Amino acid sequence: MAVSCAPIEQQAYRSIVAANAFIKAEYAQHPECAQNPTGSDVCTYLSKANSAKNLVIDAAEAYCAGPGFGPSNPSGACQPPKKGTPGYTQAVAKLQAAMTLYSQAQNDLKGVIH
Repeated sequence: MAVSCAPIEQQAYRSIVAANAFIKAEYAQHPECAQNPTGSDVCTYLSKANSAKNLVIDAAEAYCAGPGFGPSNPSGACQPPKKGTPGYTQAVAKLQAAMTLYSQAQNDLKGVIH
């Protein structure tokens, strides 16, 4: 994943949007994977990529989980932990790790389908 000066929540959002589009396109090309996620290498790696995308979503939600953010207020702004706190350091590390994991899962899938 490229280094960016955009806030990490924006990087995560862009990753999630791109991942969702990529995964939907691959499921459209491989409809058999919806019924049998481990039926072939493509299906296995597609399932892994989808799980990794979901992990990025979960990590982003945890990172942004201030009192005005979440299912009760879906348009609320991201409210990350205060910079310089252990919570901030941990939330950033987990979000970066999730994005790195998705990037690897996507590359693995591309290696199988191309």
